Amino acid sequence: MNNDKLSGLAIPVWGLFIISLLSVLYFAQAIFIPIFLATLIAFMLSPLIELLRKYYVPRALGSAIIIFVLTGLVVGSANYLTDPAANWLERFPAEIGDIQKKLLPFKDSIETVQKTTDTVKEMASITPDQNESDVVVKGPNIFYTLLNGTQELLISALSFIVLLYFMLAFGHSLGDSIGSMLREQGYKTNILRITRDVQHNISRYLLLITAINIVLGIVVGIVMWFVGMPTPAVWGASTAFFNFIPYVGPAINIGIITMVSLMTFDSLTHILLPPALILALNLLEGQFIQPLFIGRMFTINPVIIFLFVLIWGWLWGMAGIFMAVPLLVAGEIILNQIMKPQ
Repeated sequence: MNNDKLSGLAIPVWGLFIISLLSVLYFAQAIFIPIFLATLIAFMLSPLIELLRKYYVPRALGSAIIIFVLTGLVVGSANYLTDPAANWLERFPAEIGDIQKKLLPFKDSIETVQKTTDTVKEMASITPDQNESDVVVKGPNIFYTLLNGTQELLISALSFIVLLYFMLAFGHSLGDSIGSMLREQGYKTNILRITRDVQHNISRYLLLITAINIVLGIVVGIVMWFVGMPTPAVWGASTAFFNFIPYVGPAINIGIITMVSLMTFDSLTHILLPPALILALNLLEGQFIQPLFIGRMFTINPVIIFLFVLIWGWLWGMAGIFMAVPLLVAGEIILNQIMKPQ
């Protein structure tokens, strides 16, 4: 009887644990975002540290060099791409009229669909005279959960850089330290094996994904230049950036490039060509290139990926959206290593 009561409490206890965990992650995001992000990037950059060590560069010095170079690349790229992107954002309100004119061929079809929709709504209305009140639920902006103040942003950025340095310089000994606390040699060996395998597999995945996205961005930039799109470097960078978000990111990027194409070209063929080419490149990368280099060991159900992106986006905003898939892959690697036969 006691066992039945305890088993009946298992589901509520797990439910309370998950709710508590999500609450902690949500309200303490200023602490956890730098930790999770620094951990993932440390996994990705650890092979570079090992490469520098082969040339007798100390780990602490190599970590500082890599962080300095990486920071310079990020700041330089941001400075180069910010002005063109800001110009497009400023131009968009003034170009709305021209965009509407270019979309006139589709106006009749849209009006027909709208009339059909209105007719269906009237037929489906049961109580047309009933007074209805619209309830608008206002929630925090998804960006606000990450960037809710300049001071918090600066503190998070500084915490991230310091954490990244310490993880690159001293994170390699963390598994050894955990293993040294275990007395039994079998457990110690398993902990060390799992730690090394997890670090190797996560590093491999993150490096491959980053390299694939960078190459895709370069190809897109060249293609956009070839078809006459202005500021092709911006669209190459946006493609590489959004491609870290499966399914949703490429769709957003194609939508942005479609609007820019409408603002740039006049003929329908020229307008549709840039987004069509990017769609083709995304399909080629997603269906052939990525499976070829990453393999089936990291294949995850698309439904799970989409739900994971939604949950982490709700928790941590844009930071959660970009970390969702790497965290999911890391979790799958850890579980596979734990369940791996000895």
